[in-house]
Amino acid sequence: MKIDILAEGLKFPEGPVVTSDGRVFCVELLGGVITEYHRETKTTTRFEVGGGPNGLWVKDDKTLLFCDAKQNAIRSLDLNTGLTKTVVDNIEGIPLRAPNDLIMDREGNILFTCPGGSQKEPIGYMCVLNTKNEISIIAEKMYFPNGLLLINDEKNIIINETWQHRLLIGDWNKKTLKIDNIRPFYHIGGIAEPDGLALSKDNHIYAAVYGTGMVWVFDLEGKLVKQINLPGQNPTNLYFDTKNELGLVVTEAQKGLLLSIKEH
Repeated sequence: MKIDILAEGLKFPEGPVVTSDGRVFCVELLGGVITEYHRETKTTTRFEVGGGPNGLWVKDDKTLLFCDAKQNAIRSLDLNTGLTKTVVDNIEGIPLRAPNDLIMDREGNILFTCPGGSQKEPIGYMCVLNTKNEISIIAEKMYFPNGLLLINDEKNIIINETWQHRLLIGDWNKKTLKIDNIRPFYHIGGIAEPDGLALSKDNHIYAAVYGTGMVWVFDLEGKLVKQINLPGQNPTNLYFDTKNELGLVVTEAQKGLLLSIKEH
């Protein structure tokens, strides 16, 4: 196990991603920026986007999608021009509830969580924005829905319900664009806050569990396989390097770190 600090002094880093051509990005939630880490020079540059950027996703190698919890929107960043635009910010005229994390399935449907204000009451929900730019709620009555992950050839979806301290699993129906049969997957318990998720090549589910100082690793059946200790108590999210050089890229908010974890 080798853990390297790629960048430090970040203002609540979240949502690391790596493009197919190897560019590494994360957001700084409290800085209103999307930060690029340059693996060759080990330096960073920042795209000023404003708001409260959180979850991040690679739409393609020229465009990033990100959640903006302050502007209650899903927005995009053009990496060539540095310009941003709003993708969606409401459902039937009602503002989104502080979008937190997002993913895309292979068909291009955008799935995202809206946990705003749901720490103490189950008003958090999850949406899909389909390829026709139509938005709908596909899961609701949740306590702070957070990170998302498609598994089992995109037949199932893992949802972190942070303020119930657990991971949920549901059946992702691409024909109806609904999540069916949402059920418990793993109960972490305590005050631990499961945040972001990633899937390894050997089909292990990696979860950044805020407050524990660890990445928790599960198999597809919901069994805890191992835990990885980090230099900081508050991991927020994680992503596997597409170039297989940096291993698992993790954001950690207590110390403001971007980390590389190589297990072998």
